[in-house]
Amino acid sequence: MIDLRVGDNMLVVPNIYLLKKGVRGANIYVVEESDGLTIIDCGFEGSDEGIIEFIESLGSSLEDVKSIILTHGHPDHVGSLPELIDVTEAKVYIHEMDIQLLERFTGLKKDSVKNSVLLSGGEIIDLLGETLVIHSPGHTDGSIVLYNSQRQILFTGDVLLINANGELSLPKKEYTKDMEKEKESVKKLISFNFNVLLPGHGFPVIENARSKFLRFIKDL
Repeated sequence: MIDLRVGDNMLVVPNIYLLKKGVRGANIYVVEESDGLTIIDCGFEGSDEGIIEFIESLGSSLEDVKSIILTHGHPDHVGSLPELIDVTEAKVYIHEMDIQLLERFTGLKKDSVKNSVLLSGGEIIDLLGETLVIHSPGHTDGSIVLYNSQRQILFTGDVLLINANGELSLPKKEYTKDMEKEKESVKKLISFNFNVLLPGHGFPVIENARSKFLRFIKDL
């Protein structure tokens, strides 16, 4: 594991940082590549300041932010989007079935999100080479998981979490629209060969993630 800390932020694997300093809500990941930066989820409202401060600490600018990918539309994942789209020209990716949640929790209307890209699942995004969008409904109708086969990395949003004991877990039932669909979506991840799991909550699993996952789904 690479353990390079920038304040309370951490480089968890090469090119991918987990942000904690000056932000609130879900895990926020910043992916640094030669052609720009990608933000995956953006925390509660007010997290934009911490995100911007971190970007500047890398020696980058807001002009370098090429994409913002939202794993679903809950407020702890989308809250600071209005501020970020005011100061960047980034493409904003979200599943089409979570647009209503985005509107509800940010006040943004679909047409007011400039450079928006509505996903349906199965798309390939320019992230770490090629990253697959996996539609994974259950927690919300439009929840997505991102899979990069070259680096064997899975960004799971709230489809699959890590609890306080460092163990894999499902999202809480009270925040999940359809727990049976949620379980079905988790089980489908068995099709993917991954070694690193980057969850929406909890600490990343940076090795042997698939082995831990296989043990976890036996009990689902």
